[in-house]
Amino acid sequence: MERIIREFDGFREIVYVADPENYNLMFLNKAGLQTVGYSELEQVKGKKCYEVLHGLDHPCQFCTNGQLCREQYLEWKHEDHIGGKTYQIKDKLISWEGRDVRMEIAEDVAEAAVYDMEAQKQSRLNNERIVLECVKMMYSSLETDIALNNALQVLGTSLGSERTYIFHVFGKYMDNTYEWCAEGVSQEIDTLQNVPITTIDRWMPFFTKNECVIMEDLEEIRDYAPDEYEILKRQKVHSLITVPMMDKGKLVGYFGVDNPRTGNLNEMSNILKMLAYFFQSLLERKKREDYLRKIGFTDAMTGALNRNAYIRDTMSEDNGELSSIGCFFIDINGLKRSNDIFGHETGDELIRRIYQIVCSGVKDYPVYRLGGDEFVVLCQNITKEEFASIESVLRRELSGRHGCSAAVGGGYSESPNDLGAIIEKADQRMYQDKKQYYRNINIRFSSEYLNSEVKA
Repeated sequence: MERIIREFDGFREIVYVADPENYNLMFLNKAGLQTVGYSELEQVKGKKCYEVLHGLDHPCQFCTNGQLCREQYLEWKHEDHIGGKTYQIKDKLISWEGRDVRMEIAEDVAEAAVYDMEAQKQSRLNNERIVLECVKMMYSSLETDIALNNALQVLGTSLGSERTYIFHVFGKYMDNTYEWCAEGVSQEIDTLQNVPITTIDRWMPFFTKNECVIMEDLEEIRDYAPDEYEILKRQKVHSLITVPMMDKGKLVGYFGVDNPRTGNLNEMSNILKMLAYFFQSLLERKKREDYLRKIGFTDAMTGALNRNAYIRDTMSEDNGELSSIGCFFIDINGLKRSNDIFGHETGDELIRRIYQIVCSGVKDYPVYRLGGDEFVVLCQNITKEEFASIESVLRRELSGRHGCSAAVGGGYSESPNDLGAIIEKADQRMYQDKKQYYRNINIRFSSEYLNSEVKA
């Protein structure tokens, strides 16, 4: 009972408890005492409720004692002509000290309106603060990936969320591209790649109208959206808000929060709507960065990595941590002759064919084009046997088969302390292979010339 009294004393509404049989006051909270001009409960306890609250010497004509029950509140309005206030009232029978008594909660309508306005003002200010903090984080780093992750962390922390994330939609599939998780929450980003877009079919009508999807209780969709229910249940999601990102009327992605703290999810969605533009603009910046990075590190004609990428990767500090490394230098044979006789278009096609043969032979290892006729392959953490196997394939496929010939040189070490020395070794062996190629060509031409003289 003392706990209940302390709880009622914290209410801004007037709360009182009275015996419905004799009208004796049993409790009046601090807001009520202040309203009727008293400071202590003992000053009014045992007095008649109509005397203390309304200044009457008889029960109120509007008394609702006969209409009360335990199951639900009786709600009504009362105009206090003495105080000049209008109250919104809720009455109910409750158990108090072993018997049913009347409990009334009365709220000043005008005061409630002011309170609501102040609450809305504070909520708006809090929302603006969260948005500003997130926007600040979006520009906290020149690296877009870092900036996005910082923004998701601030958003998740501010909303008390367990997880915040961004999905990128491409065609019939989507990828979870960014994710922040609260401490103790397992990451899902690795398992949410190439997810069929049909997974969010139920959300699409909302997204196409640029509206949020708000789910307050996962169990509500258990029967009519079982596939979605199972996916979210596995991720331990019980509530969420997601916001679409549209570009010229087309859905390009969405971001959201899982399991935000208990509160008004509609209010939280307003925050996310304000952030949608900023998230999308940052993702557009990321797209431009990726494009510029691609053209800055990619050979336009073949699609191979270029000299810039080669310098970047060979100068990387991570190379010192490799367990082994192999390197191939590949130089096209007869490219100048092909250009001189057949033209540069034919020479360009030869370069592209050589690149495709090299890519096929080295599998997933990166291929760099350093010059007009020269390619380099770097094979990190490769076994000696696999390196030898790749070298055998390259030499076979570039020995003149398919109309393509190139000199091949390889270098390998299981102690790659000096990457430059390994690259130099591969380069030297390539030149030796090229010399042998032209030596063979000269011998063949000389033999053909002598044979022609003898026949003459």
